[in-house]
This record gives sequence, structure tokens and C-alpha cells, in this order.
Amino acid sequence: MHLWAFSFNIIALAIMETQYPPGNKGISKIMLTSLFVDEWNIFSIPMISIFVEHSLRFGTPMLGLVTGATVGGASIGSILGGYMVDRFGRRKLFLSNLILFLVSAILSAFSINLTMLVIFRFLAGIPAGADIANVYSYIMETEKPGHREVTGAYNTLMASMAILGLNGSVVILLISGLKATAIWKISILIQIIPVLILLLSYKKIPESDIWKVGNKTATYIDFFRELRHNKVQWRTSLYSWCCGIASGIEVGTFAFFIPYIILKFGISGEINDRFIIIGIYSVGIPAGYLGPKILPKIGLRKLSYSGFALSFAGLVIAGLALLFNLYIILPVSMIVFVWGNHWNNQPITTSQALVADPDLRGKAVGISNFVYQLPSFLSISIFPIMFSVIGMGYSTLVVAIASFAGIVITLAVFREIFGYHNDATSDSESVQS
Repeated sequence: MHLWAFSFNIIALAIMETQYPPGNKGISKIMLTSLFVDEWNIFSIPMISIFVEHSLRFGTPMLGLVTGATVGGASIGSILGGYMVDRFGRRKLFLSNLILFLVSAILSAFSINLTMLVIFRFLAGIPAGADIANVYSYIMETEKPGHREVTGAYNTLMASMAILGLNGSVVILLISGLKATAIWKISILIQIIPVLILLLSYKKIPESDIWKVGNKTATYIDFFRELRHNKVQWRTSLYSWCCGIASGIEVGTFAFFIPYIILKFGISGEINDRFIIIGIYSVGIPAGYLGPKILPKIGLRKLSYSGFALSFAGLVIAGLALLFNLYIILPVSMIVFVWGNHWNNQPITTSQALVADPDLRGKAVGISNFVYQLPSFLSISIFPIMFSVIGMGYSTLVVAIASFAGIVITLAVFREIFGYHNDATSDSESVQS
């Protein structure tokens, strides 16, 4: 019921005639919906890869390329978006991203060969990466300390809603008897609906007051120079980068290929297998919802290492299950992994955006997301080749090393920053008054 209420609230906000005032929760809901579109783009091909592979007829090595194209675009988009959101403003970049989402979805659906699809999915990744810097800048500059951390941590809930939306659409299309080509094309085009709703909301979203009075000429060099003089920002950035790599490897390998693994092993038939996939990813809803809710009590640090511990356990169990043909316990291990990956991912970008100086916030988030997306892109490309050489079981156990590294890094580097506030809050209040 909560998710249905959230969806109706977004539509109601989109058709309001008044502009949202700074600090209004409506802005955060719009930004979270934008994250939903980002995740739909990122996860669309992984969720429908079996249909794309059947339709365009390519082998396992090429699976990594077409799956990773969007993430590769997101890597580039993160750097570009980080610069543009600080230079030209949050509002302008929001509109630019929506237009690119719309165009790339249509072009992807009209792809007639693998080359075209890879190019257009790469294009779709650019706004998906650029939007992260914009979304987190808006959230950090419109919500108060103690609340903005919670809102920022809902990123994985949006990812789960996108994944379930994709798989639910596939089930309906399968039951309708559509062929593989129609299924993957329609699945990509569905994202146009939330994009149009966001376009209706655009004129009601104000520019950030903090950005208006800030330094718009700061560079990435300024960002790295600033880190040398701020211990909190340095520790948090180092944590965000290193654990971003660890979580990115998890997502780029096992998380992306869960549907592929289930469908390839054919546990229960095509439609039933899709319900198993939905069941596994459904765990992301309570994980994505409860993580932010318990943040005020346990903090970002504990959420991070708890998540990595769960994902490590899930990967080890899954790897052993694949090695010893214990496929019956695969769904359980995948559920544990999905929960853990949601929790370890929630503090990464949120922490980076939280401690960043307002003038450099877009660039800070852009760098953090780039460091997260690039290993994802590389691991997506390499993982299919790796499991074709050493097998799925051993490949999964190798990925578990990243989860273990995430535990160590969080405990050794990260310090609790929940409730942290710099000049962002005071600036916002003085500007509004």
C-alpha cells in the first residue's frame, strides 16, 4: 500500500499548478522517481537479456558487452553530470536528462542489430549517470540533516521497484504470447511513462537556492584539493570510492546475472522461473525500505558493514550450491545476497553527497558514481567470459572477495557521519529568509 500511495503522490504532484517551495517533500519524491527511471535504464537489459540474446542471436562473450553498455554510458555520464550540475544548475540538467531518456528509449526499441542496441544503450546510460549527481544535490539541499540521509538511502528501493516493474512486465508479455523481440522492445519503452510524468513536473521544480549563491566555476581539481584539508571529507570519500568498487562488482556480476543464472539452469520452466526471479528481487522492497528507516538508530557505518556481511554470506552459499549442483538452495542464497547488496549500497552515494561542499557537491557525487559504475562495467563485460572458462560456481566465489573487502574497508576507514551538516543548511536558511 505504501508503494501505491507513493506512485499516486508522484502523479498528483506532477499535475499541481503551484511550484514546489524549497524544502518541500514533493521535490524529494520527484527526485526519487527520477532515480527509478535511472535504475530502469541500468537494469533493463540484464532483466531481459535472455530475450535480447534470442532475438539478436549473439554468444555469451557478447552478452557482457550489450549488458554493460548502459553502465559504460553511466560512467561517462557521471563525470559529465557532476560538472554540468554545478556549472549550469540542477534544474537545467534535470530537463536535459529527461529528454535524453526519452530519445534513447525510442532509439533502443528501434534497434535492428546488436551494434545499434549497444550504441543506444550506451547513450541511455549517459543521463542515468548524470542524473545521480543532480538527484543527490537536490535531496541534500532541500532536506534537513537527519532527514536527507534517510531520503538518499532510498536509492535501492527505487532500484527494486524498477527491477520488479521490469520482471512484472515480462510476465504479462509472456502470458500474452508475444515473441522475444516484442518483449524486450516493449520492456524498454515502458519507461517513457514515468519520464512523461517527470516532464510534467519540471516547471514546478525550483532551482536550488544554494546553487544560485554558490561558486559555479569550481573544477574537479578544486574538489581533490579540498579533500587534502578536510579529514571528514577525505575519509568519507575514500570509503565511498573503495566500497563503491566493492558494491559495484557485486552488482555488475552476480546481481546483474541472477535472471540469466535462473533461466539458464531452467529450475522451473520459463514463466515459473520468472516468478522465482520476481520473488528473489522482491526482497529488495523490504530491504530498501527498512534500511533508511533504521538509519537514525544504527547509522550509515553499521548499515554498510552489515550489508557487506550478508552479501558475502549469500555469494559463498550460492557459489558452493552451483559447484555441488544444489540448485534448490540457490534462490535462498540469492535472497540473502540481494538484501545485503541493498544495505551496503545505501550509504555509499548518500555519504559522499552529505559531506561535500555545496559548490562541489555535483562533482563529488559524480566522481563517486564514476568509481562505482566503471568497475561494474568492467565486471559485467568480464564475468560472462570468466564463468564460461572457470564455471559459474568458482566465478561467484571470486566475487565474494569484493564483499569481504567491503567489510574491511568500512570498519577501517569509515567514521559515522549521520546527521552531519556543513554550510549547506545555514546557507539554505539564510537564502530563503
